[in-house]
Amino acid sequence: MATTDNEHVIRLETAVAHLQHDFERLHSVALELQTEIRELSLRLLQMEQRLVRVEEPPEARSPADERPPHW
Repeated sequence: MATTDNEHVIRLETAVAHLQHDFERLHSVALELQTEIRELSLRLLQMEQRLVRVEEPPEARSPADERPPHW
C-alpha cells in the first residue's frame, strides 16, 4: 500500500512540475506578445501621424517632406 501512495505522490509531483513549466512558458510568451503589441502600437501611431501630414493641404506641408520627381 505504501508503494501505491508513493507512486501517487510522485505522479502528482510530476504533474505539478509539468504545469509549472507550461505556466512559465506561457508567461514568457505573454511578455513577448506584450512587447510586440507595444511596438506595433507605436508604429501604428507613427503611421497615422504620417498619414495626417500627407493629407494636409499642399501649402501646409513642409518642402523638406517632399521628394523630387526623379526619386
